[in-house]
Amino acid sequence: MLTEEEIERYKEDGILVLKGMVPPEKLPEYRNAYERMVEKVQADPDRRKKYGARFIGKTNNHSHELDEASKAECWGADFLLHPELYEPVFTDYLENERLINSVKSLLGPDIGLYGLKAIWSPASVTYDLRWHRDGRQDVYSTDGGIPPGWLQFNTALYREESFRVVRGSHRRPLTDEENARYGTVEEVAGEEVCALEAGDVMFMHQAVLHRGRADASSRRRALHYILARTDFSVGRRRLEQFKGWYENLGLEEKLGPSSKLLFENFFSWKDKAFDDIEYDSKYEEK
Repeated sequence: MLTEEEIERYKEDGILVLKGMVPPEKLPEYRNAYERMVEKVQADPDRRKKYGARFIGKTNNHSHELDEASKAECWGADFLLHPELYEPVFTDYLENERLINSVKSLLGPDIGLYGLKAIWSPASVTYDLRWHRDGRQDVYSTDGGIPPGWLQFNTALYREESFRVVRGSHRRPLTDEENARYGTVEEVAGEEVCALEAGDVMFMHQAVLHRGRADASSRRRALHYILARTDFSVGRRRLEQFKGWYENLGLEEKLGPSSKLLFENFFSWKDKAFDDIEYDSKYEEK
């Protein structure tokens, strides 16, 4: 469980870094699985639709200056549960007692899986994502709590200095300067780089002002998860897609107790699922 000091730090800053969540002896296994996944994404011409691949051409602020090959460089994938991409370590991580108890410290005891994604540095292009909130530009939380009922977190498999953030910006309206530079890569007063060592995890509030940047020479490999309270709701299309993958992979017989419960809680939302749009064609920047 998180300490009271850690909970208050998260509420004040909008981010919280926990050191060594993935033990050093487990990192090679995670890295090898991650590379197999990246190779499959890069090789498939239908990767955007099939795997939810993220492209430089959709998100880089200077993509208009790049050739078509560079625009097609990938920097992430949204569907790590797709049967062609899935690796057991992706769900084994959800058996990490320290991780799950830390999430419960912020969300409460009843949580379910909501997203399982990956973010990496492209092979030859620096990606430079724009300033944004993972929600509406004008939505914030005065007490630093988690208004939508979900929590997202990045786990670094190598040292990285990619995440840029304005601490505390989730608790207030954006300033005139922040609004003027929203959607750009221009410097913002108070921005700082959040460095992570291999194995560290960073919890992030959805309303904190942030962006990502990674040079092609770096080796960013990050797992991006979203967990949510069971009183939250989910789009029907997302739920049906996850359910199909879960059954295709036979995960009910393969998962440990913690990750299995997270899936079961996710599927329990079917009675209150809403009709969502084609969510797999929408990609928010992380």
